[in-house]
Amino acid sequence: MRILLAAPEAYPFVSTGGLSGVAGSLPIALENAGHHVSLILPLYRDAANLGDPEWTGGFYLTSAGEDFGMARTVLPGSSVEVYLVSKGEYFDRPGIYGPDPASGYADNSARFSFFCRAVAAACESLPGGPPDILHCHDWQTGLTAAYLRSYRRPAVVFTIHSVHFQGNFPPEEYPVTVLPSTLFTMEGLEFFGTFSFLKSGVVFADQVTTVSPTYAAEIQTPAYGEGMDGLFRERAGSLTGILNGIDPAAWNPADDPAIACSFSTDSPARRRGCRQDLAASVGLEVPAGGMIAGMVSRLTRQKGLDLAFPLVDRMVAEGISLVVLGTGEKSLVDSLRALSRRHPGRVVARFGYDEAMARKIFAGCDLFLMPSRFEPCGLAQMTAMRYGAVPLVRRTGGLADTVVDVTSGGCGFVFGEPDSEELLAAILRARKAFDDRRGWSGIVRRCMALDNSWNSRVDGYVKVFEKAAAARRGA
Repeated sequence: MRILLAAPEAYPFVSTGGLSGVAGSLPIALENAGHHVSLILPLYRDAANLGDPEWTGGFYLTSAGEDFGMARTVLPGSSVEVYLVSKGEYFDRPGIYGPDPASGYADNSARFSFFCRAVAAACESLPGGPPDILHCHDWQTGLTAAYLRSYRRPAVVFTIHSVHFQGNFPPEEYPVTVLPSTLFTMEGLEFFGTFSFLKSGVVFADQVTTVSPTYAAEIQTPAYGEGMDGLFRERAGSLTGILNGIDPAAWNPADDPAIACSFSTDSPARRRGCRQDLAASVGLEVPAGGMIAGMVSRLTRQKGLDLAFPLVDRMVAEGISLVVLGTGEKSLVDSLRALSRRHPGRVVARFGYDEAMARKIFAGCDLFLMPSRFEPCGLAQMTAMRYGAVPLVRRTGGLADTVVDVTSGGCGFVFGEPDSEELLAAILRARKAFDDRRGWSGIVRRCMALDNSWNSRVDGYVKVFEKAAAARRGA
């Protein structure tokens, strides 16, 4: 199949989170499976690692009276062609979605509706002819299928990375979409008085996916659907949950230059050197027989940090030292600073994102904490397991699909309700298990042996693509 993947960001060109990892690695896995894959992104000022892009010329959108440029490069480590939509007034500015992570640009409805129109136009103009499948990712691409709705087009698959981010805008901005007013209805883009990019993707795509089977079920309920649960129930027959994956070559403790000691499932004992290096690197004090717990996370309530931070005093008393890397909500940052002051040397925080430090934490901590209130998929728990850090997670979304509790033969510690007491019980179970060093070593080996690579996920996408193509042929 010829597949064009459209996304607002992709690693290693531009990245704000897990979406970019998917957009940068799924195309390579699909190419390795024998498909012809290309990727289309906005050309942001902050884009990096582009090599020497080739300018393919200008394009003119006659329906909207707009023009844009297009450059072409290649996704590193593959022959996947990457097309970069150039429109200076929209993308030649600092940041991606806004001047800082906390705020979006006031004209994001215009910026990303334009990008959707450019993607629709590219379907007709890319070398080699139209794709069989247009695979759109997240709300920033959600209007694309609406632009393609009324004429012969590729089959469209729309992937939701988080229902929490919907791209909803006030009705007075609707004219920037240049879509007809007849689509501003309950059956179309209208959503509680706004117009919604995400809803457009769900309504007009041939198939819809999200990033784990459990999350696909959760979003059909009021508790997780963010107001769209009814729509997801309507589309349940065309909604599939497929887990994200990680690139085992990019995340490989056997040859990772960022960590102190290489190790593998054949030599997990060498991981002790990474543990010692982590403690030395951040000034973490670990009592004799003690345990290192780590977190690499956005500091938000979604991640369950408000459940975890009240337990830190007890964790320290139980011989658990904590290292956290992340940035986010001021109240949680302030709480973490206060905990660091109260437990100097036993609680260490690093603010911002530092990939080398993240790798040290994955490779050096004993227990990796992800007590999320909701988690569509999550990649950190998969990366942690790849590096031998035992995950402790809440049973939700992709965490439920990737981490099985040790009591059921798995290699993690799982709790149910978003409740500090349940989280504490799981932490104490893990602390007790850690004292059985032989048993803990077996858990570590099971973690490292799991296959969470993209290669294990590709068949699921291919089946969805085939369903979408069949639906398009029957339209």
